[in-house]
Amino acid sequence: MLLLSNCKDNSKTEEKKISVKKKEKVTLPTASNNDVSVIKEDNIFVIDQKFTKEDAQKNIIGKPVEVDLSTTSGAMISAYSTYNDEYTIFYKTLENNSWSDWLELEENEHVDNPNRKVFSPKNLNPSVQKIQFKSSKITKSEVVFRIYTFEK
Repeated sequence: MLLLSNCKDNSKTEEKKISVKKKEKVTLPTASNNDVSVIKEDNIFVIDQKFTKEDAQKNIIGKPVEVDLSTTSGAMISAYSTYNDEYTIFYKTLENNSWSDWLELEENEHVDNPNRKVFSPKNLNPSVQKIQFKSSKITKSEVVFRIYTFEK
């Protein structure tokens, strides 16, 4: 229950009932990858990606994550990590059954937070089916990616 008060006379209060719909968090399957977790809530995908292992070619790449955006008008991706060392994050998308080239998610130079490394947002097309992330080096904490979707 929310109490609203009249600004001119605080002795008068009015009670209004407001109903709030809350969706439960859903964890999406990620092809048995222990290094990534995905939560979809309302219009946001939250992807916690750990970069802890190199493959045989010395790449540090996470498993592809399904983020079907076909029911949206597009999306925006941003990211942060509490690991502040020098490293670069890349992503690529699967659109129309074809993978894009790796694109850099640049560090946001306008954010001054000594406790986190913040990456600048980028737009995603509604044709994105999957996304995959890569790091230039192993990170000591996960990188948290958020994909905000826009209604059609």
